[in-house]
Amino acid sequence: MTFLLPELKEKGYLKSMPITICSVGSRKLSDAHDYGSQDWELFAPNLTIYGFDADADACEFANADIEARQVSWKEKHFPYALANKIGEATLYVTNSPICSSLYPPNDPFLNRFLDLPEMAGSDFSIEIETTTLDAICQEEIIAEIDFLQIDVQGADLQVLEGAANLLDRSVFAIQIEVEFSELYLNQPLFADVDSYLRKKGFVLFELEPMARRFRSSLFSTRHPGQVLWADAIYLRDPLQDNCPDYFKQPEKILKLACIADVLDFTDYEIELLEFLTVTYGKSDRQFNFADLLVSNLAKVPELVQAGLESLPTVQRLQNFLTQPIADFCLPTQPPTKEPRFSPPIGSFHSDHYLRHNQRRLEHLASLGLNLTAQTVLEVGAGIGDHTSFFLDRQCQVTSTEGRLENLTILQQRYTDLPVRHLDLNEPDPEFNGKFDIVYCYGLLYHLHQPENGIAFMATHCQNLLLLETCVSFGEDESVNPCSEPADSPTQSVSGQGCRPTRCWILNRLKQHFPYVYFPTTQPNHEEFPLDWTNPSTNITGLTRAVFVASRQPLNNPLLTQEVPLQQQRH
Repeated sequence: MTFLLPELKEKGYLKSMPITICSVGSRKLSDAHDYGSQDWELFAPNLTIYGFDADADACEFANADIEARQVSWKEKHFPYALANKIGEATLYVTNSPICSSLYPPNDPFLNRFLDLPEMAGSDFSIEIETTTLDAICQEEIIAEIDFLQIDVQGADLQVLEGAANLLDRSVFAIQIEVEFSELYLNQPLFADVDSYLRKKGFVLFELEPMARRFRSSLFSTRHPGQVLWADAIYLRDPLQDNCPDYFKQPEKILKLACIADVLDFTDYEIELLEFLTVTYGKSDRQFNFADLLVSNLAKVPELVQAGLESLPTVQRLQNFLTQPIADFCLPTQPPTKEPRFSPPIGSFHSDHYLRHNQRRLEHLASLGLNLTAQTVLEVGAGIGDHTSFFLDRQCQVTSTEGRLENLTILQQRYTDLPVRHLDLNEPDPEFNGKFDIVYCYGLLYHLHQPENGIAFMATHCQNLLLLETCVSFGEDESVNPCSEPADSPTQSVSGQGCRPTRCWILNRLKQHFPYVYFPTTQPNHEEFPLDWTNPSTNITGLTRAVFVASRQPLNNPLLTQEVPLQQQRH
């Protein structure tokens, strides 16, 4: 979520700031790869996105999708395989095509892990033509790139080497997949990529998410498997002496601050804008961001309570402010307005929600699981519309909810049940109890810390975790954070949610449960897709999936441990 970028746009700073994104390995596997639909869209109409992928069909689909959506930015995808030279190369196609690489899979090493051979194991090889990013930029007259994203399965350093000229004259930030062990034979590892980029003047800011894989179904919760790869994020640092002079121009520092905001490095953005203010703000008012910074810091209650004037940043900006610091902290009376959303009962008992609940619960009943006479912890219960499903099966239910207005209704409806307040983003450490079943339908995607929620549920689960949530298309591991209206009784309490991929959820569940399953069927509702290879078939805007995690193996023909690409309608 951006900090200052919307206000910078409102003040006109983005009107003369073109932003160019280059995505190498641009197959759109999830919403995380659709940059124009994220915070980058704030730069539109001055936003340009170039995608490159060896899969010509993926490029054709992406171009058709962009044309159909009539987006506010420029975007084009090219069917090129990028490397460090122009010529022929061998493409080693893997069992899952998204893991194909210019390096052969290290099958003996992959076979030591539970699920890697099915994804990255060798299938066949073909000869392809490769080119370089420098050559393409010259051919397509792409003068500069601001943000470079690379994910080409072990050959990422080759792409960088083929963009040496580009890196010398542009690129403010890079997001690149790096490996810590040889998943592919003789591939460059993180140390090689890091050394190359540091020599080019980049600074490492982040490694995320750390992708772990397991050698056994039994593993430690402290060290759950081996870290094999991650996305590394590098940025320029114009405050360092060794940064090229091009990036030290005030206009370029402002652009870097805006990019840092999109990438969620708020502290770095503040440092850069403070530097611009102190260095150039007296002589050029357009680079005086003192009022902007202090007024937004004053919106953080914890900072105001601690004393805004005591913050080092505020102290350094004091001589550049147009009004006393105390004036930024004066309370303002928000305008009175009608609520945007119906109260809880009106929201949860709309035709949409009633039908949605019916389809989900009839599907759960069809799976043939032992759901009778069990102890159940229901999390994210809302106003309790699912609770009776278990009560009717002679279960002992403890129902919990994180939103207080929903909790009040829940307590009124079920006076004989233990009903407790529980926020899974920051669960109560004093919450006690073990339950046969933990039931989590429709909650995980409303959390901004879903990993905490999964860990908490696993701690209190003796047998089954039943999980249904909104997800993103894609076979990668992405949590895909997003904003939600905090004043809606059906949405995130914090205003921040997520749309993780199925693989992300699967591997987090595997950290806590030895057996994780997907139903072979989906509820009879349009938000539950059947074809996971074709995102265009989902026209509802929300995409949902069901997971069953278990302490014991389940011999059930309606469940599979493989990530299904095709499912049947219940």
